[in-house]
Amino acid sequence: MVAPHALISTGHPLATEAGLRMLRSGGNAFDAIICAAAVIAVVEPSMNHVGGDVFALCLPVGHADPVSINASGPSPLQLSIDKFGGEIPAHGLNSSTVPGAVSAWETILNRYGTRALSEVLEPAIEYASHGFPVAYRTSQHIADASEALMEHGESARSFLPTGSPPKPGETLVQSDLAKTLGEIAQGGAEAFYQGPFAKALVAASTRDHGSFTSNDLASYTCEVGQPLRSYYRGYEILEQPLPSQGFLVLEQLNIAEGFELADLEFGSPEAIHIMVEAKKAAFADRMAYIGDPRSSSIPIDRMISKEFAAQRRMTIDPVRAATPVAAGDPSTLGGDTTTLSAVDKDGNAVAFIQSIFASFGSAYVVPGTGVLLNNRMRGFSLDPNSPNVFEGGKRPIHTLNTYMVRRENDLFMLGGTAGAQYQVQTNFQLITNVIDHKMHFQAAMDAPRWHHDEDSGNLMLEGRFESSVATELERRGHLIVRDPAFSGHSRSQGIMIDPDTGARFGATDPRWHGQVLGF
Repeated sequence: MVAPHALISTGHPLATEAGLRMLRSGGNAFDAIICAAAVIAVVEPSMNHVGGDVFALCLPVGHADPVSINASGPSPLQLSIDKFGGEIPAHGLNSSTVPGAVSAWETILNRYGTRALSEVLEPAIEYASHGFPVAYRTSQHIADASEALMEHGESARSFLPTGSPPKPGETLVQSDLAKTLGEIAQGGAEAFYQGPFAKALVAASTRDHGSFTSNDLASYTCEVGQPLRSYYRGYEILEQPLPSQGFLVLEQLNIAEGFELADLEFGSPEAIHIMVEAKKAAFADRMAYIGDPRSSSIPIDRMISKEFAAQRRMTIDPVRAATPVAAGDPSTLGGDTTTLSAVDKDGNAVAFIQSIFASFGSAYVVPGTGVLLNNRMRGFSLDPNSPNVFEGGKRPIHTLNTYMVRRENDLFMLGGTAGAQYQVQTNFQLITNVIDHKMHFQAAMDAPRWHHDEDSGNLMLEGRFESSVATELERRGHLIVRDPAFSGHSRSQGIMIDPDTGARFGATDPRWHGQVLGF
């Protein structure tokens, strides 16, 4: 979609419509994005919730650079590794970190918004209290998670109110969640981190063998900082700082810049091979060096430098897949999810991502609150030699990241992708599709994708790639898996601004039920 004034793109039509109403009523991009984020936390609970995390890049009019918002929560300070029994649990209280989303909502509105939190949360409260028709995929996700949800009575009551998953089109009411959102609307983040929700979480934690204390909640506030940046073929690329792994987008682009991708046909085995090998090199560096920067010294400036990229590029065999891939040495140098984007008529812009990690996160709804907690603890390692090893009070590496692209200080493109480790791979492909292959943003989003799985080593190709491409990549040593066309490993949303006319072009991924609207 193209619009002359304002535009919002989200992963759910009800969230997009709520954000558009906010824009039409005179609210700015920041008002609209928090309104939409709160709605999507209600209507798409498998992907994100009030108990999740947020990362965002905010570019207010008149500011030279975007501001990064990092609302990733730490693990409970008193949680010890002894509680895990050798493995971080997938569900339950001990899979959860402190939820950061509410702090991000309030911080963004207080710094850049024009509307009160109470007004911005009205649509979400309405959908929680009176219900919304469940989408087909949401119904399927509840069904898939029903076994885990049934393990926790409050979770089953919230999402399986009749004992069975709601059918598509059935109305799902979340009265407790409406009450909690109402408390946030009136009392702000303090009501969440120090009020009834915090008390309910600490009480549940005491009863259900968790480790949350009132201090874990009361001491939390999101971080406001500066994004990471690099340049790719004359375009400035801005990404989330640590502990987000957004730096991987920059490192992949830096490595790829040494190859003339524009001279290679899109989707050719030569182009895919180079990009996959760049991805492997960057991910090897992530595993070797990246953790919470508050807990260890990380040479991030060196890792996103052109010099380090040149070092890593030299390890790539142009005709043969590398297995395994060793990390580089920066010391030798001289240092389940939903995504939303909005641009308003004045030029304010925000790229925003919100998540509870896996589908339905911890599967644990805090009794009496309607709040589903994340299972972001699964982002930690238990390897004592890993910079990402678990510690109480520490934050895990986050897959969440958003990006902005500028040309000569003018905003050109912004967005984000849902899909765990595939987020940074997809953002890498989208940016090269637009810059190297001269695709329009929607065409770049529609184009077939590859995804390399870190655990299995498989290179997954969407079904629309020619079989000859898969055959040649197999010959080069890649382990090929053919996915269906438009497979759902990653789902993107974003906005492009025409540098000549200023028109806003919204893009939404055909792999999901997202929507883009504007005026």
